[in-house]
Amino acid sequence: MQTIAIPAQRRIAVLARSVCPPRPDRSSLALCAAVWGHGLRSSYCSASSPVVEKGCAVKVHYTGTLEDGTVFDSSEGREPLAFQVGAGQMIPGFDTGILGMNVGETREMRLAPADAYGEVDKRGVQEVPLSKLPDGSKVGSQLQTSRGEAVVTKIEGDTATVDMNHELAGKTLNFKVTLVSCNPPPELKVETLRPGDGKTYPKKGDRLAMHYTGTLADSGKKFDSSIDRGQPFEFQIGVGQVIQGWDEGVVQMSIGEKAKLHIPSEMGYGARGAGGAIPPNADLLFEVELLRIL
Repeated sequence: MQTIAIPAQRRIAVLARSVCPPRPDRSSLALCAAVWGHGLRSSYCSASSPVVEKGCAVKVHYTGTLEDGTVFDSSEGREPLAFQVGAGQMIPGFDTGILGMNVGETREMRLAPADAYGEVDKRGVQEVPLSKLPDGSKVGSQLQTSRGEAVVTKIEGDTATVDMNHELAGKTLNFKVTLVSCNPPPELKVETLRPGDGKTYPKKGDRLAMHYTGTLADSGKKFDSSIDRGQPFEFQIGVGQVIQGWDEGVVQMSIGEKAKLHIPSEMGYGARGAGGAIPPNADLLFEVELLRIL
């Protein structure tokens, strides 16, 4: 069985979205919204049942292969992949494909492109002036754009061709998945420090301006702050540009409100962590202020 290497920043965990609040432009290409053959259940995981249902916090080991048997990603030798089922953190077919699994069970899935990374979109291949790219860009360079990740595929003279399609777009993917654990949904807590106007709340798709300071819940160590940079953080709410704890917590705030978001690791960066600043399985505390809806 042949194995191909995918650069660390483009792996998902070739499966999952993990976008830091300070860097909205690091969001992945939008995952296809199509749903595989399994329907999502409306019930939630209970502490007494290890069967996967919507809302469960799960950990899985997996191996992903292409139709020719080539391995494109695997958790072998790493920590299990952790995510919340039905929260939009995974490609659709993987998310729904584990429904009904029991702890210790192994299941095989075959996902068509529509249930994984979609078909190749020719509109995602564009020519841009080479001067618009970061210094040192060359064929194969990976770029972060406001629309997601892109790869430089060709350079001719002063023009570069970039491709925003995921490298697995248009491919049928096969997964062998083993369920390691299944726990009740994690709980997000929003603690109001200063009330807002009590009437103007953001809705999905709104672009917001906020100040924030992020710390590790267990040690209180600060890992990032827009206040230190002297510039509010701007992003679009509810579309996966930020971690789940932000998407779900900020919509509960009104304009002018200051609050603390107590975010469990499953709604933050999970077992992967984030660089050297946020360790794996770290609960997070964000002190945030909703300045305005843009």
